[in-house]
Amino acid sequence: MSQAEIPSDKRREERRESAHAFKRAEILAAARRVMGRIGAKGMTIRAVAAEAGYVPGAVYFYFHSKAAILSELAVYELSGLTKQLRLTSSRDAAERASAAAEAFATAHTIFTLDAQERINPGSERALTGRLISLFQTVGEPLNLEHLPQDQAQARALGLSAAAIGLATLARMGRLDKLGVTAASTLREVAHCLKTTPVRIETDATGT
Repeated sequence: MSQAEIPSDKRREERRESAHAFKRAEILAAARRVMGRIGAKGMTIRAVAAEAGYVPGAVYFYFHSKAAILSELAVYELSGLTKQLRLTSSRDAAERASAAAEAFATAHTIFTLDAQERINPGSERALTGRLISLFQTVGEPLNLEHLPQDQAQARALGLSAAAIGLATLARMGRLDKLGVTAASTLREVAHCLKTTPVRIETDATGT
């Protein structure tokens, strides 16, 4: 169907959607620049609006709060981290987790989200989905297919949690002072998670 054959109402709707997406992207880009200068805690809607060349009310039209902007940035950041790990890291569990720790250490928005701040259900679902995808990617080289699903998920999450914890220590400048490296620690963690036998559940009588 040629452009001339598309109904005018549909063309107008497509233009509105395109303009809406473009302005949201502009605001998010401005928020990234503001965060790069003053950090997430110092970022305000007014500062983002000024950076984007809008009045604050215009930003509120697209994002109802600062938390909404941060959650959207976190979704993009998580997607980027997952893609980066899939493309550049090895199939060795420790090496992939170490790469994840390095990526987490430079992440800007994942660790700035406040659980008390309300975000819309759609953003919440998107964040949860991206986290699950990232944790699965980190834990994939553990080869846990032989385990019950709950144990496999717990171990994959455990490896990601270890990477996040080490990244947090690195961001605080504490990891070097502890005399350990993320790579060596994650190698031990990955080995334990990969080789520990299947846990057999027992009832209250021990049977």
